[in-house]
Amino acid sequence: MGKLYIIGVGPGDPGLLTVRAHELLQNSRRVFIPVSGVGRDSLALDIIQEHISAEASVTELVFPMSHDRQIMESAYRKNYLLISSAVRTGDDAVLVTIGDPSTYSSAWQVLRLMKQHASEVTCEVVPGITSYTAAAARAGIQLTQGHESLAVVSSYSDARKLESIIDCADTIVFLKTYRKREMILELLRSKGLLDRCVYISRCGHQQETIIYDLLLLPAESDYFSMIILKRGGLG
Repeated sequence: MGKLYIIGVGPGDPGLLTVRAHELLQNSRRVFIPVSGVGRDSLALDIIQEHISAEASVTELVFPMSHDRQIMESAYRKNYLLISSAVRTGDDAVLVTIGDPSTYSSAWQVLRLMKQHASEVTCEVVPGITSYTAAAARAGIQLTQGHESLAVVSSYSDARKLESIIDCADTIVFLKTYRKREMILELLRSKGLLDRCVYISRCGHQQETIIYDLLLLPAESDYFSMIILKRGGLG
């Protein structure tokens, strides 16, 4: 029986890959990478390409970008079956995920199924650098200090809930802003907080963009984008 490693590979810069992740990628014979659709490019693969053993077999796992729970559960189960089949051959397997596995990662859903249906398989989660800590470093801002609170949000279906978070947290990270950017901006504008925000997209990539004046945001929203609000100011 092989072992499953779920590895966070950071937000995009291969230099932010941990030593532990590098060692496991070098030694694992089966590597599974997430893609949003068949034939789509994989940022995770771009990050780890130079760290994979030449003898490793690389398999794409489709995690469709859908809000349909049935579609997602079907994909999770299919991917779980592929990975469990691999580790039962005796090979160690690696499932990589962008950022950190514990933070909005579909890889954790595969781990959930593994624990439920294949508890005999040993699993290990290897943390990675999150996109928002990397983005804060690139933007030159401190997320929290002293007794300040930090909120990380990624779903904006309830504007009232989002407003309550803005009102009570000292620092708020808005992930995946491409879906509801205008709603977020309107809330921030109504509270006079636009000048206390920074926008970061493609953190760690060649196309990285950092904008401190939210009035200058590009018309098109980027999937890999976020807004960080510091209510006490960015300085």
